[in-house]
Amino acid sequence: MNTPAKFWMMIPWGRVGSNLLLNNIKQIVGDYRCELVNENFSRIRSPEAQIDWMNEFYDAETDLDLIGCKQNLRRVASPDQVGSLLANRGIRLIRLRRDNYLKVAISQLRGEIYAERSRAETGVRLWGVHVGRAPLGPQPLDAKRFLRVVALAKDTDHRLACFTPDTPTLDIEYEQLLAGSDRVAAATCEWLGLSARRPATPKFIKATPDNLEEAVPNLPELRDALSRSTLRDLAHMFDD
Repeated sequence: MNTPAKFWMMIPWGRVGSNLLLNNIKQIVGDYRCELVNENFSRIRSPEAQIDWMNEFYDAETDLDLIGCKQNLRRVASPDQVGSLLANRGIRLIRLRRDNYLKVAISQLRGEIYAERSRAETGVRLWGVHVGRAPLGPQPLDAKRFLRVVALAKDTDHRLACFTPDTPTLDIEYEQLLAGSDRVAAATCEWLGLSARRPATPKFIKATPDNLEEAVPNLPELRDALSRSTLRDLAHMFDD
């Protein structure tokens, strides 16, 4: 049996480039040389069941070079227990985050629309836009829901910042991935102790343009709603 590299990837919620990074890592290591689990805590709900799954997953004998999983912090029943398990086992932690909460919210809401449309067209809810597929066009967004999602994004990002188990940790911010997701994936593999055997070709494209006016026709309505809310101090993020 081999002794694989092991990691745990924690994301605050979504829209931080995690699927892009995982896909790139899989290409570099080799699809047949790794097992990467994607957010199965959406189905495993209790803290006991989640910890049992983690122990079984990381204890499994394997010939693979890499095993790891990505989980949404909002689906983790007991972050303290998970953090203790990672620290006790010395499993490396990757934390993905995004500084701009407003763009997280807009991307999340547009992602929900895209997922529902893709399900209607193909039967499968797609959250990321694959290379060669058309991204979602301009879509108005509900201002009240926008504010709720901004608040959730801010709160969850703060919770992620507090998730600091005593284990080697790699922090990756969304803009780093935009600047070169293939390079970030290669550096992540090296941090995990794996050689970058082959280059990665990103399979996903950016779903929401940097110019938010191109994506959200009622952007002035969102700006106005934010200016009248307790989140008004985040207004600069519309233009960052």
